[in-house]
Amino acid sequence: MKNVRTRFAPSPTGFVHIGSMHNVFFAHALAKANDGDFILRIEDTDRKRYVEGAVEELYAMLDEFGLTPDEGPREGGKYAPYIQSERMKSGIYKTAAEELVKKGNAYYCFLSSNELEELKKKPEYKNKAFRSPHRNLSKSEVEARILKGEKYVIRLKVPENEIVAVDDAILGHVEWNTDDIDDQVLIKSDGFPTYHLAVVIDDHVMNISHITRAYEWLPSTPKQMLLYKYLDYDVPIFAHGSLVLDPDGGKLSKRKGNVNTRQFLVEGYLVDAIKNFLMLLGWAAPIERIHGEKEREIFSHEEFINMYKLEDRQKTNAVFDRNKLLWFNQKYISTMNPEELEIVLENWLEKYAEIENELKDFVGRDNALPAKLELVKDRAKTLLEVVEGIQFFYKARKDINWKIKQVEKFAEKLSRIGEDVLEFHKSLDENSKEWAQEEWVEGMKKIAEKHGLKTGDPFMVLRIAIVGSPFSPPLFEALKILGKDEILRRLQNANYS
Repeated sequence: MKNVRTRFAPSPTGFVHIGSMHNVFFAHALAKANDGDFILRIEDTDRKRYVEGAVEELYAMLDEFGLTPDEGPREGGKYAPYIQSERMKSGIYKTAAEELVKKGNAYYCFLSSNELEELKKKPEYKNKAFRSPHRNLSKSEVEARILKGEKYVIRLKVPENEIVAVDDAILGHVEWNTDDIDDQVLIKSDGFPTYHLAVVIDDHVMNISHITRAYEWLPSTPKQMLLYKYLDYDVPIFAHGSLVLDPDGGKLSKRKGNVNTRQFLVEGYLVDAIKNFLMLLGWAAPIERIHGEKEREIFSHEEFINMYKLEDRQKTNAVFDRNKLLWFNQKYISTMNPEELEIVLENWLEKYAEIENELKDFVGRDNALPAKLELVKDRAKTLLEVVEGIQFFYKARKDINWKIKQVEKFAEKLSRIGEDVLEFHKSLDENSKEWAQEEWVEGMKKIAEKHGLKTGDPFMVLRIAIVGSPFSPPLFEALKILGKDEILRRLQNANYS
């Protein structure tokens, strides 16, 4: 195989879509699995959609996910510039389009937007590939209209009734009839190239070997194949991967849930968990490469790259199951040791978390943080849930709601139970065996017997008074971390009404 060069060529139109991150993940893997190069190229010729700061956001997410390009606007490289609008200064796109006109493979079209809209409403244009009435203007007619200052676009002159084919590395042999292909605009009236012309020229000039993209881009392929032919370019290997759909069908859309890569990080998803989830959307590790472990789902990024082959990509569409992503996230959190999780949590609090600054400050200077994380990490599905699970250590609830089903059956005894729980904890000596779990449990059971309660009822009163919720990490371990003084303070301040 010749030197593998893949690329991610996004338009800077805002946030990084998780579907784009899925595609770039595979493009990067193909390059790295073959000791090749991964390139970032910015396609910014659609100025109406350009968003300030979008390129910086692209880099932030690529760096965060370990997908830093070998060449790009920031890194440079021998094929610079890597920003499409900067490449326009050389006139490369207009020159190529005019060359196609001279060869009879493209033509000038002077239709205004309104004329084009009206034309497409006519019966003879409906359900047919578009052909402009200016397709066969004479050279003198064209020159005269240009001389008058008429605005124009340059369109691809698609031949009639020919077969265009591609041998796709994933889909196999695919064919189209040119009678179904529009005369695509190549140069817009503002002089900027359209995607179809620019992408072909840039991929050729930058020596891109593999075009890896989602299945939804397949309809653009025949137009680009014609351009490769007419420009006398070598055709790269095309590989159209499966679509990633919402569980209820249809494309991933923010109307159906978050699709912003950064927002997943804000919500407390781990980068490694997201990557593991993405790699299994449209790819499965061949059994022989994972030693027959049929049920294996956890793979590191490095493992994925080492075993990745393009032919392993699946044709069937993948489903973006957010519950499965949560499963991966919980798996990764639970298998970290507390010290590792502490580092990950502090990084998240600094870069992504949208929570109270006060809690961030507490966590950042807490020597007991690993012990607290040990109590919650097996249950938390996200880093946000980790924080929610330990926040009671730092801030006592002042608005405890006692009118809940867990205590309603003994609500009239609540204050007396609370008093007994307080007195019992006053009697405990932190430094004696009496504060051991067995004796603590026995003391709480006696309170239950005194009030005719079930064994767990006094524990629930204590839990709510300390944590502010009927749910908590293991209570005894949490109390030992809080310490007797803080326990007594919270019990004394508990308002049982």
